[in-house]
Amino acid sequence: MNPQSEKCLKQAESVNKRKELVKKDLRKKWMTEGEELVRWRESLGLSRALIARETGVDQGRIKRLEEGEPVRDARLLMQVYKLLLEKVEMKRALKSIVESVELRY
Repeated sequence: MNPQSEKCLKQAESVNKRKELVKKDLRKKWMTEGEELVRWRESLGLSRALIARETGVDQGRIKRLEEGEPVRDARLLMQVYKLLLEKVEMKRALKSIVESVELRY
């Protein structure tokens, strides 16, 4: 193999190594975010089935998102998921406020 070919081969290997590192970093990020969603969902006492039904997304896809697996439109799905959890929190907080006001009268 000539020196030019060796240089090209080394560069290709270097690029592949960087791609693998980026993939690992992204996987860790998605796993961490998925774990946070699961903790949040469970703290609200919600099931994965309810999340799937309310978002209109297949339950298996929700599970893969929570586990940090590749999911089509993951960023969008993550935002919809978070908005749903926020909605539940807000409804519960509002209900609590209304109930406390009713108790005073």
